[in-house]
Amino acid sequence: MNVIVIGATSGIGRAVAEIYVRNGHKVGVTGRRENLLREIAGQAPEGTVYPKSFDVSGDDAAQRLAELVEVMGGVDVCLYSSGYGHTNTALEPTLELGQIDVNAKGFVRCAAWLFNYWAGSGRRGHLAVISSVASILPLGVCPAYSATKKFEAFYAQTLRQLAVIRGADIRITVIKPGFVDTDFIQGRHFPMTIHRENAAAMIVRAIRRGRKTVVIDRRWAALGVLMRLIPSPLWNWGGRFFRPYKDMF
Repeated sequence: MNVIVIGATSGIGRAVAEIYVRNGHKVGVTGRRENLLREIAGQAPEGTVYPKSFDVSGDDAAQRLAELVEVMGGVDVCLYSSGYGHTNTALEPTLELGQIDVNAKGFVRCAAWLFNYWAGSGRRGHLAVISSVASILPLGVCPAYSATKKFEAFYAQTLRQLAVIRGADIRITVIKPGFVDTDFIQGRHFPMTIHRENAAAMIVRAIRRGRKTVVIDRRWAALGVLMRLIPSPLWNWGGRFFRPYKDMF
């Protein structure tokens, strides 16, 4: 099986890519830091890892992805793991727009190309995207992150129906992790933090089983059920509890 992990230089994406390599698959890895991609390839058996450096926020992202797919001889599964998150209580526009470029625009560039590739060639494909539990209820401390993660989840759902409309054999998986020990939360202590290797193993399992939506892990899945039951006015009112800590974000 040919697998591509978009955003594999660190964090969850790298851990997922390493699992697929250990399982004997041909793996394409992408990211902005070419040295880290080559590091992944250097630690794997020769000919199993295909590094391709590009920025998903660039206009040429789809073309670069197409070049990687051609070199690999096709792709069966792709995980969009590229993500940019930042707390922003000061609502600095640059931080907000940067997250939109990666989490929303970058995802659409890659997802649209992959969908048309699979649908146009009549090949079976599986697209997975790492969203977040922040897509369940918006977090005022990170507006763009919450909104773009909701966008990813909702866009993926539309692709699921579009596959039916176009008669394409394409599976879509939306993954919603809680706090994972990646660079995003480095140096900060958050509750119910998940080890990235554990999160990666659960993600690979969910993709293999063809899950439509999965929350990582069980604790966050239970919390997610409760989050869906909270009325929006009550959730907004709860923001007052963040006031003493707003300068920490």
